[in-house]
Amino acid sequence: MPMVSALQFLLSALEEEGVTHIFGVPGGPLVPLYEELDRHQGIIPILAKHEEGAAFMADGYARVRRGLGVCCATSGPGATNALTGVASAYSDSIPLLLLSGQVATSAFGKGGLQDSSGMHWNLDIVDIYRSATKFSAMLNHPQQTPHLIRRALRTALTGRSGAVHLSLPADVVKEQVWIEDLSTRHYRSQVTPAGNEQAIIQVTQLLQTARRPALFVGHGVNLAGAWRPLQTIAEILQAPVATTLKGKSAFPEQHPLSLGVFGMGGHPFADEYLLSDEIDLLMIIGTSLGELQTYGWEPKLVANRTVIQIDIDPLEIGKNYPVDVSILGDACDILTRLREVLSFNPPFQRRDDLLLERLRLQQVRYYRAEQVQGDAAVLKPSALVTKMNEIFPPETLLFVDNGNCFSWAGQYYVSQQPGSVFMALNVASMGYAVAAAIGGKVAAPDRPVVALVGDGAFAMNGMEVHTAVDAGIPVIWIVLNNGGHGMVYNGEMLLCGRSFSTVFRTPLDISTIARGLGARTFPVTTLAEFTSSVQLALDAQVPCVIDALVDLEEIPRALQRRADTLKAFFGSPESSGSAEMEWSEKHE
Repeated sequence: MPMVSALQFLLSALEEEGVTHIFGVPGGPLVPLYEELDRHQGIIPILAKHEEGAAFMADGYARVRRGLGVCCATSGPGATNALTGVASAYSDSIPLLLLSGQVATSAFGKGGLQDSSGMHWNLDIVDIYRSATKFSAMLNHPQQTPHLIRRALRTALTGRSGAVHLSLPADVVKEQVWIEDLSTRHYRSQVTPAGNEQAIIQVTQLLQTARRPALFVGHGVNLAGAWRPLQTIAEILQAPVATTLKGKSAFPEQHPLSLGVFGMGGHPFADEYLLSDEIDLLMIIGTSLGELQTYGWEPKLVANRTVIQIDIDPLEIGKNYPVDVSILGDACDILTRLREVLSFNPPFQRRDDLLLERLRLQQVRYYRAEQVQGDAAVLKPSALVTKMNEIFPPETLLFVDNGNCFSWAGQYYVSQQPGSVFMALNVASMGYAVAAAIGGKVAAPDRPVVALVGDGAFAMNGMEVHTAVDAGIPVIWIVLNNGGHGMVYNGEMLLCGRSFSTVFRTPLDISTIARGLGARTFPVTTLAEFTSSVQLALDAQVPCVIDALVDLEEIPRALQRRADTLKAFFGSPESSGSAEMEWSEKHE
């Protein structure tokens, strides 16, 4: 039985999970953790500029490696600063562990600096995180160490994965404790739920006999890594595939059966096909079917067709739409089994998909940047994102920030490799991609990593560029600089006919800011300048910021539909007061 401290056991457990980096900002109660990291040297600390950025980095790291991400913050304001990033990971089912420092237990309630134990007019950080994580607890006694750490990891990594939080008092974590078994992986199931066999057979029979089936897949497919069985099933059935915005890259978008994104940020191709009366079966995989994924719960999505839903969370099945047949379990395991059954029992002969052929004649599925730009004098963000398809290699990992960025990426960017596009769309915090891309690059150092962000989002977390510079992490940030909060501006114009306080009186000089942080910078105003700047950034292999001055007045197609949805919610166009509140970009 080895005798170790709580911190030694914790770091050993994280190494067992394959964790290589911890993202954080140090502080007094975290000194024991950083001291142990320095002594341990198996896990590298990355010094962030803000705890929210550290949490977003851990989120990006977890998404790319499809494993645990870890961040740390000191007590009090350090822990509260991390809340948005941790809540975002929890909301998007990302396995993330926040380690928050805590003052020594002997100081609880006595007025210790940044005490967050919840005693005598101090905030209770454990209680605050209970609504933002799957599990939040404090290590109150060293003998709790193995149980609490194993429970936190088990909670984060099994079932529907998500964020967890441990509060670490500075005195308790240094105490020694006898631990019989240093392992953590032996203390949780390594088996994922594979679905009910009877339900799988029933779904197979429905797919075999459907005349015109379609697949609608979401973020859960990316989380499960179910890309190969999904593609094979689509090809066996010759069933077109649409994804949600957050599910983008779950299916290769250059594939002939790809419809693109449906819902917010969607493509007209996907809209026309999924809402057609000719669809007689819709199989929904790994999406919660929320407002943005369904154009405000469009009834036609499930009308007059057989609906099949597959999800790992039983509470998501039938939450917003009635379901004819459901399968509960891991998307990869279920689709793998469906693929096996369908391979032995292929579907009955169906006639050619005339609907798909007709749409190909009527709708543009793929765009060309020069045609999108036309003769417009100011660079269009839609054209810039289209140009990205031509100049970035297929293996590029793209992190997309919130705001109009996700609409441009959803409709105009073509993902070519599975699991290569990342968005955080439930909490939907601006500034996410600015920092998350750093964690993504740490997890995949051999792949190009790009963040597509607006200038409003850059203003919130742009200091994290220095984190990448300081640590030598070569991320490329593309900033759509339109002089303010473009999504809010466009939305207010659509809803109210005028804009309020959404545009900067003094536009941000992104190039100067980024250069001051140590990054290479490229101001661009044309597609030609953008193309040459991207190539230089790819070749440089250092942190680079491309400051693209783009048209504020170009309105994404998806935003017009969002405005129509909001008008329906408000009940009348006069409800402009509510409209202003709804159009907060931070919570969009």
